[in-house]
Amino acid sequence: MPHLENNYEEWAEIRGRIDSIANAIFLIAGGALSLSISILLNSKANGLISQKAACVATSAWYWLLSAIIIFLFLKGKLILQSYMLQFHTGFVSKHIYKFNYIGWAIGITGFIAFITGLIKMVSVAALVINT
Repeated sequence: MPHLENNYEEWAEIRGRIDSIANAIFLIAGGALSLSISILLNSKANGLISQKAACVATSAWYWLLSAIIIFLFLKGKLILQSYMLQFHTGFVSKHIYKFNYIGWAIGITGFIAFITGLIKMVSVAALVINT
């Protein structure tokens, strides 16, 4: 039983770190979305935003939204894996590499979407300043 308890402690620590990263992305991406949408819509209504800047901003919004959705999937995967670890330990042990690979793939994809969205938001700011 000590081995299972060690795995549980490691799992809880990893889960805590993933939750921290996901929550930070939710906060930053959600804030960037709400703030930029309100500012850019007002600027577009006043004719201060070019069509190109509006297109890049729309793309950035979709990237940030996809990062939020992907990290929601990651949290859902972690909940499912935690449930499986609790009640179907043998199955998880047999397929642990698949569970971990899927988690890493989802996490990296979400992080790439997040970074891409932020870079595009900076591009919009540069376009607006340069016009």
